[in-house]
Amino acid sequence: MVLEAALVFPFFIFFIVFLIYMIQMTLISTALQSTVSDTVKMVSSHMHPIALVVKQEIPSEENKDTPLTGNWIIPKLSVTDWASQYSSSLPAPFNQWMMDAAAKGDEPLQTIKNATAETVLDPVVKPLLKPFIQSEFLNANRIHVSNIYLPDMKTRSNPYFGIELSYELPIKVPFINKKIVIQAKAQERLWIGDTSESTDVGMGEDEASTAIEVLEKPDPAVVGKKTKVRVKVAPNSTAQLAVFYKSGASTAKYLGWKQADSEGYIEWEWFVGTNTTPGTWPFVITTEDGQRVEVMFTVVDLR
Repeated sequence: MVLEAALVFPFFIFFIVFLIYMIQMTLISTALQSTVSDTVKMVSSHMHPIALVVKQEIPSEENKDTPLTGNWIIPKLSVTDWASQYSSSLPAPFNQWMMDAAAKGDEPLQTIKNATAETVLDPVVKPLLKPFIQSEFLNANRIHVSNIYLPDMKTRSNPYFGIELSYELPIKVPFINKKIVIQAKAQERLWIGDTSESTDVGMGEDEASTAIEVLEKPDPAVVGKKTKVRVKVAPNSTAQLAVFYKSGASTAKYLGWKQADSEGYIEWEWFVGTNTTPGTWPFVITTEDGQRVEVMFTVVDLR
């Protein structure tokens, strides 16, 4: 009996330690995802004035009631003066981004977008994360910015902001001593006014063969069940379906690029995850020739 206990006890202890480690990793992963999601939402809601500066759409007396400008109304000011006066009302680092945009357009933001090294991205993006980091689960020094996604502010194409984070766990893989890194990503549509994202359909005979026609969409999509999108595009062309929820772009199987049949029909069917947040969310269809259409759909939880 003593011999059997001596043989089994180490495995029992190892199992308990492994269970504790898995629980800890789950808590860290959830906290990291929450941090990046809240950060992306905050950034998305503060980018409108920066977009106005990049486009130099500073309101004047004649168009002060334009819905695009909202409360940002200062008559007869230059772009630099307007940015200087209103940047003080924005939190850091948006105030500096706004001044940089007034001086150099979207060049500073594109520099951040094109950076791939953590040493470049961390000092710029990590200050945005600090208010949302749950210190009881996350160590800020272990968080690194792997990638950042920014739209083209001049053309306002692809108006989505995203952050991808990595987190080095404090425990390494036993025996081989390798680091364990978990990742989290979130993406959100920017509030920067009209982006002309939607594709007009039926505008003429020349456009009819290439326009995106949505034939079927979720009505509604149900959490924990499969849902479907069916479209018609140019025959034998390819198109991509991207679905965006509260946490960012969906990673469900069977989304992405597909080829249309000889009549131009494409169908995507995917599983709506059990952790999907109910609400109204967009899906975006992009063709190989650059046409886009964004459609809103509703997700409900009937459980």
